[in-house]
Amino acid sequence: MTQLSDAPESGLAWSLPAKGETVIPVRRPVDVPNAGEALIKVEAVGLCGSDRFLRSGGFGDDVFPIIPGHEAAGTVIAVGQGDDEHQWLGQRVAVYYIDPDTDFAARSGKENLGPGVRRMGVDVDGALSQFITRPLHSLVHGQGLPAIELAVLSDAVATPYHALRLAEVTSGQVVAVIGTGGIGSNAVQLATLRGARVIAVGRSREKLEVARSLGAEKIIASVEGADAIRAAAGGHIDVVIQCVGSGEMDELAIEIAGIGSTVVLVGASATPFSTTSMSLIQKELRVLGSRGFTRQDIADVIAMRIEHGLRLEHLLTDVRPFADAAGAFETIGDNGRLRTIIEPWVGYGSIQPRESGEAT
Repeated sequence: MTQLSDAPESGLAWSLPAKGETVIPVRRPVDVPNAGEALIKVEAVGLCGSDRFLRSGGFGDDVFPIIPGHEAAGTVIAVGQGDDEHQWLGQRVAVYYIDPDTDFAARSGKENLGPGVRRMGVDVDGALSQFITRPLHSLVHGQGLPAIELAVLSDAVATPYHALRLAEVTSGQVVAVIGTGGIGSNAVQLATLRGARVIAVGRSREKLEVARSLGAEKIIASVEGADAIRAAAGGHIDVVIQCVGSGEMDELAIEIAGIGSTVVLVGASATPFSTTSMSLIQKELRVLGSRGFTRQDIADVIAMRIEHGLRLEHLLTDVRPFADAAGAFETIGDNGRLRTIIEPWVGYGSIQPRESGEAT
């Protein structure tokens, strides 16, 4: 276990210099943790559609240059002076990516919301790095799980868990999940574990079959249309979890929802979609947005992995060494990949970084 006095001075990272560009390797100084902070040796980082959205300028052009990486796990190797070393030093942790808007969280109790939230990998440098310094309150004990599992649990599983919690999904309900990627596949699994009957709706036959293996009672292509989806569900759908960043799929979610149903929008899209107040009123629909997740959501899905054998193998098919981070960015989501995991301490010896002065 590393003490604060002998913490490393620098480490390798991958920086996204500008919109549409490729990540480049940099060597950057390590931020020594202040009181209330921890220095973490990053052992696994997940890449997903949000990173592709970041690269395309979806979070704005003013975020660049930025170190990406918002779903991560690693080991605490130092804490700030005066902090409880015994609680954290040497512990493997999942890292919560949001620094809360303190005022809003105090009023609402919702740490994932508010105009002042700061997101790791978007608003501040992320975890595609060998070392990161994060607030102690962002750490979630990993309970002995491997880093690659903690990384995917901290977003790909925690995100749909949060959405299902908002929807208050219960046993016996019929749940339609639109989109069967990294988020949607786990919405299927988690809804099934809650005792729901699940209909998986998607485009990729391969991903739909993964959804079936995770508990979907029926699978159907989205192009079949609303009538066919409702028929596959037996005529009524209680909850729709919409996991695709698409205005078209947002419209489909509202169209297939049954009377008195709940629609939860998880996939983010800036594309307007059409509905009418009459459509919502006549069915008395509850339409919710679900933003990310909370630290407690991460802790809950970690416990589910340990206690209920939550399946993760479908998320761990593409694990790559640090030197392949640039290549991984080019193939996010391709060929049925639900997640790509980068291991910063595997295969880093061949990286030729820019000088530290050029780092983000």
